[in-house]
Amino acid sequence: MKSRRFLYAIRDGFINLKRHPLVLIASITTMMLLLLMGSSFGAFAINLRNLVEVAGQKPPIEIMFKTGTITADVENFDKLLEENPNVIFHKLNTPQENYEIFIDSLGKEELFKDFDYTKRIPYTINIRLADPALGEEFRNWSMQNPNIKNVYMEDELMKMLNQLLHGVTTVSIVVLLVLALITVFIISNMIRIAALARAHEINIMKFIGATNAYIRIPFIIQGMVVGFAGSALSSLIFGFGYNAIYRHFGQDILNRADFALISPNQILPIIILISIVVGLLIGAIFSGLAIRRHVDV
Repeated sequence: MKSRRFLYAIRDGFINLKRHPLVLIASITTMMLLLLMGSSFGAFAINLRNLVEVAGQKPPIEIMFKTGTITADVENFDKLLEENPNVIFHKLNTPQENYEIFIDSLGKEELFKDFDYTKRIPYTINIRLADPALGEEFRNWSMQNPNIKNVYMEDELMKMLNQLLHGVTTVSIVVLLVLALITVFIISNMIRIAALARAHEINIMKFIGATNAYIRIPFIIQGMVVGFAGSALSSLIFGFGYNAIYRHFGQDILNRADFALISPNQILPIIILISIVVGLLIGAIFSGLAIRRHVDV
């Protein structure tokens, strides 16, 4: 196909977009919803996997003391752990050490120059048990100490995150399949309507020697424009939404500073790129399939 004819076919595809504006809007809207839902579920699943990895790298149990607990009381409890045969590992972290870990995780020490960590950050003890099945019993024993605020069980957290991840995956697959079917149906109908409106013109083009590929190009361009427009709108909404969520909750979720959402700079480029590629492919492939039987005359 000569380049001039190819460019004419592309131009014809953009012209066809104006002929059925309502169908075009419906196609772009459903494509946007499909990709927006896909982006949201994808980002949620990626963050859940990251939280599972973080939880897996930490000791299974962390004891958090109340702020203001004196050093002697903490050390006395640490000695009890030393004598406990079920405890195979324990490490005491002072407020200063926890503060330094917190600052390192954020990388913004200048924001906390006047921060009095002694009044806001507690002592903690990281623990491993010889038998994880004793976790609940150990928690109940630890909570009898009036200086302990909470006992975090990472194994329970990992179970919860894994269950949530499986649930999100299942729901996302079902929802995305339904939206994908709706999107394909609307895009296919848009192409069929355009093809039927130009049936007489297509027949004439076939009789004077136009190839199937030449006739299909304008309709494939229509589908790709719909896919790109839907993915662009989806990426815009998703980008603003994820940034807003990250500003409010991203650096301290589950009331734990070490559990944080993946930063927008890391996740948005990947999600947006995938969204655009998927939108273009869906638009091009199903537009080509929808027009196929109309040009084989």
